[in-house]
Amino acid sequence: MADQVQGLDVAAFRSALAQFPSGVTIVTTRGADGTPYGFTASSFAALSLDPPLILVCLDQGADCFPAFVAAEQFVVNIVTPGHATLAMKFATKGENKFAHGSFEPDENGHPVLPDAAAVIRCELEEAVPGGDHVILIGRVHDARIGGSRPVTWYRGNFLHLGESVA
Repeated sequence: MADQVQGLDVAAFRSALAQFPSGVTIVTTRGADGTPYGFTASSFAALSLDPPLILVCLDQGADCFPAFVAAEQFVVNIVTPGHATLAMKFATKGENKFAHGSFEPDENGHPVLPDAAAVIRCELEEAVPGGDHVILIGRVHDARIGGSRPVTWYRGNFLHLGESVA
């Protein structure tokens, strides 16, 4: 990546983005041959309640990119503090990612973290190019809440959420 993009200091931009705490997810799917694929994403958001849509952003250079844009379904696992090491592995290229987690297949064979803070299962509605990423828009067909609190990503580190202040 260049240090300057049309007058923008890229390092300053990255530092500014790091000031925004975000949730952490491990997004999973499986290929037509049953091979599991996954990546860590902090660019995840609700898009619509009616119809129920979410979005998650995937780097086009990710090893799993072809599998996700071809997938009919994917699962968003919202990470807990106990998944921090696993989330780092899913953010790394070349890792045998599924050797490290306690994933279980759902009824369609997609890998799910049974102890995730929440699990959201989606049909791929659309894949929209966005710079060096693609925005995967998922139509939610199932969501369940786990018993643990989620973890956030802030300034390059995991941050555990405490009690509500309000």
